[in-house]
Amino acid sequence: PHVSSALADLRGITLSYDAEKRNAHSSGVNQDVVQLAQRFGMLMGEYNLAIADGKISINEAKRLLRETLALQQVLLEMKLNLEEEAH
Repeated sequence: PHVSSALADLRGITLSYDAEKRNAHSSGVNQDVVQLAQRFGMLMGEYNLAIADGKISINEAKRLLRETLALQQVLLEMKLNLEEEAH
């Protein structure tokens, strides 16, 4: 998806896709921590690419937003798992 998004950015095209994987439900807090670290790494990678030229384009901002929302989803899953363990 990163190459496709970068190619679309060069052409001034915006791609949109649903990154949710319905079969990939969280199985606990440990998995959530791993996913959180992976998603944060992806967000930082996107940010590094976005600021490489000193300017964040619209498509780069949209990719950053997608990664931020994915990170938020992992945090929500982690919160739910922690609440479940606390009961």
